[in-house]
Amino acid sequence: MKINCHCHIFSLDCVPLEFRKRFALDVKNPIHRFIHRLLRIILPDDSNLEAWIDLLDLSISEIAHRLVQEMDEAGIDISTPLMMDMEFCKGFGGGTKSFQDQAAETIEAVEEINREYGRTRLYPFIAADPNREDVVNIVIDALKGGSFKGVHPVKSPKGGSEAAFHGVKIYPVMGFIPNDRRLYPIYEYCMDSGIPITAHCENGGIPGLDDYYHLAHPKYWGIVLNDFPGLKLNLAHNDRTGSPWQSVIVDLIMRYPNVYTDCSYDTEMMFIPRKYFRSIKQMLNTPKIQDRLLYGTDWYMGRCFWTEKSYLKWFTTYSRRIPWSRVKFTGEEIKRMTEDNPGRFLGFN
Repeated sequence: MKINCHCHIFSLDCVPLEFRKRFALDVKNPIHRFIHRLLRIILPDDSNLEAWIDLLDLSISEIAHRLVQEMDEAGIDISTPLMMDMEFCKGFGGGTKSFQDQAAETIEAVEEINREYGRTRLYPFIAADPNREDVVNIVIDALKGGSFKGVHPVKSPKGGSEAAFHGVKIYPVMGFIPNDRRLYPIYEYCMDSGIPITAHCENGGIPGLDDYYHLAHPKYWGIVLNDFPGLKLNLAHNDRTGSPWQSVIVDLIMRYPNVYTDCSYDTEMMFIPRKYFRSIKQMLNTPKIQDRLLYGTDWYMGRCFWTEKSYLKWFTTYSRRIPWSRVKFTGEEIKRMTEDNPGRFLGFN
C-alpha cells in the first residue's frame, strides 16, 4: 500500500488575492486569463506546465479527482491532502476563501472520492495558524470528528470511524514560529492522541518572500519537542541537499522517537540528481533515520515539472539511468519509504 504523505488539493481562491495578482494567477483578471490562453497555444501538447495551468480554474473537488487519477496511474493507494490557511499571510494577507468553506469543501471532496472507490484514498490534514481566532477549538474539534457544514468523518483502512481530519498542517512562513504558545494545546492533544503533524520545514515556498522563510527553521521545533517529546512530526521537504537545516532535522530524528522528514518537491532531483539521490540513499541506509523518511510529492505544487507517476519513477527508475547519477534504490528501500514508514506515521501499523 503506497502512501503519498505530502500533497494539496486547495483551490486557487484559497490563496491570497495579492499573491495571485503578483504572479499572474488571478483567473478573474482578463490579462491573466489571456496569458494563460497564450501559454496553452505556445506550449507543446500534454506539457506538464499546461496541465498545471489547467488546475488553476478548478474547484477543490475537481483538483482532488485529478489527484486520485494520477495516484491510480502511479500506483499510489493513499494520499494526505494538506490544507493551507493563508488568510493571515504576512506578505499577502486577505482575499481568500473562508477557512470554514475550504475545510467543508475539502472533506466533501474526500468523502465523495472515498465513496466512489469504496475505500479510503485520501486522508486530509487541517491547517493550524495561531493567528486564527479560536484555532485550538477549531482544530481539535475537527480532529475529534466535528463537522464542517454537515460533512462527516472518513473511514480508516483498518475499519471503523475516523475523524474528519486525520492530522494537522503547520506552515510557519505565513508569519509565525512553530513554538508559538498559542499552538501548544494543539501539540499536546496531538501527542496524547497519536495524531500526526506535517510542518513545512524548507528555506523556501509560499509566500515567495525571503523575509519569512527563516520562520520554518527546524531549530524552532527543537523547542517544541523539548516540551512535547512524543509528538509525531514530519519536518517536510528535508530542506535542500547539504543545507545546514538538514543536520538539525537529522539531529531531531535521532533524539526523538516520532520525528520524520519527507522527500517532497525538491527540484534538486532534476538539477543535481547525483547529490540528491545519494543523500536519500544514505538516509535509507542509516539506522533510525531509515525508518523516518517518508515519501511525498507536494502535488500539485510541482506539477509543472512532474506527474505523480514520473515523480515516483525518479526513485524507482530514473535515478539509476542518469549516467552521472547511477543511484539504485532496492525494492526494500522503496517499500520502506513509500509503505512502511508512511503507514507508521499515519498510525496504520
